[in-house]
Amino acid sequence: MERHRLALMGSVLRVTSLVATTLVALFLMPFLVHRLGDKAYGYWTLIGAVLGYYGILDLGIGSAVQYQVAKALGDRNPDTANRIISTAFHIFAAVGIFIFLSTVVLAAFARTFITNNSDVHIFRAVLVTVGIGFALGFPGRAFVGALSAHLRLDLCAAVSILVLIIRTTLIVVVIGRGGGIISLAVIALLTDILTYTCYYLLLRTVQANLRISPALASFHSVKELFHYSWYSLIIQLSDQLRFSIDGWMVGIFVGVSAVTHYAIGSRLSQAFMALLIAILGILSPWFSQLWGSSDLDAIRRVFVLGTRAAATISTIIACTLIFYGRPFIAVWMGTAYLDAYWPLVLLVSAIFIDVSQQPSVSYLYGVSRHRFLAFLTLAEAVANVGLSIFWARKYGLFGVALGTLVPIAVAKVFIQPGYVCRHLQLSLKTYYLDLLGRSIVPTALSSFLLWVFVFRKLTSSNVVTICAMMVLQALMVAAVAFVFAFNKNDKNMLLGKILPMLHLQRRTALGESLEIN
Repeated sequence: MERHRLALMGSVLRVTSLVATTLVALFLMPFLVHRLGDKAYGYWTLIGAVLGYYGILDLGIGSAVQYQVAKALGDRNPDTANRIISTAFHIFAAVGIFIFLSTVVLAAFARTFITNNSDVHIFRAVLVTVGIGFALGFPGRAFVGALSAHLRLDLCAAVSILVLIIRTTLIVVVIGRGGGIISLAVIALLTDILTYTCYYLLLRTVQANLRISPALASFHSVKELFHYSWYSLIIQLSDQLRFSIDGWMVGIFVGVSAVTHYAIGSRLSQAFMALLIAILGILSPWFSQLWGSSDLDAIRRVFVLGTRAAATISTIIACTLIFYGRPFIAVWMGTAYLDAYWPLVLLVSAIFIDVSQQPSVSYLYGVSRHRFLAFLTLAEAVANVGLSIFWARKYGLFGVALGTLVPIAVAKVFIQPGYVCRHLQLSLKTYYLDLLGRSIVPTALSSFLLWVFVFRKLTSSNVVTICAMMVLQALMVAAVAFVFAFNKNDKNMLLGKILPMLHLQRRTALGESLEIN
């Protein structure tokens, strides 16, 4: 399957997976709380938070595998791809052993933070069970990176959806029949094993000559991986600082009760970011493959189209959240939480500036120029903390959100484009006016006009109705944006990829129907 269709299919399935995961989470949380009880669910949440910190032990190697394997595939060098995958697999295996041992040690000291002696054994059993699944799954990160390098994010998303269905069904059946938190841990362990087994089998299908052996792992490959992953780790830590420190700032300088109000805007804006990353995540390995084959013209074409798409989609979502944010908060959380609206506006604006230029980030990752991005993001994070502390004292929630917006605006609007355009040999005038301007202005204007003259007059006290209005307006704006934001070549290319896929799916469905009949 050609790269354009893989990119489109991968984006569609990743968005589907994200939406399904969000909806399941909304359903499962009250279900588990009512079945397990507040205390047991509290233990489950605590264990999840503890194991979540193990994710940092990825050390950025997952992104390094994606880059190195994609580059090798573009260079038509399967031996290098096998060498990188084998090396990463054994590094992750060592990390998995460390995670298991750390979990056992942590379980041994459970009495220091579990005050009820009758709960200690249950807590230990759950912690070790879930920890085993986490440790066993860690080597599988090499398979995920390799599948991403093949641009098969569609397969990764399909596995996520399948496992989500299986896990949710097991939880509903087992916990609904009286199972406890240990049963929940066993389900998590089994589905973790299933997930990474599927990734391995799919990788063997995609990469027919796949070989994983200790003999293929080498110190040279370790150096290659860590040379790339070191900067990915800095970006990862800086992102945690940029987007996870705000709650602490609010709690310290405004008050603990205000954290809940701020979290409303924060979670909606983070969902915005997750959606755009799901849509555009395919670009980084795509750039790496093209970089490996030295196809600089194709890199530039993908960057241009990706930037138009990112700016258009992010404008639609940002405008929708800003226009409907106040009534949505009122019917979702209650009018007592409307003070979260203006922080929401600032946070959505910050995320909009960030993700509208996501193709630039993907390009820097894809061609191994993310050292610049690492230090720029670190500077953003430091400025974020300093400004949030300063403005939180004066302006409360608004000041913390403003501390997030300003550094992102400076870095992404004035600094990052110059660096990226210089390496792509693209003029800043073309980038700002033809790409961002042509995508953002007509999209934002049409969204504003539709809201003012049509949807603003409609009122509802129902969350479902407001969400339906948001989706309807977004679809109408998308149609307008397609006409004005994209040039003739972009439209022909997009329609040339989408329509054949729809036609193929229709023929497949018709064939299946005839076979059934």
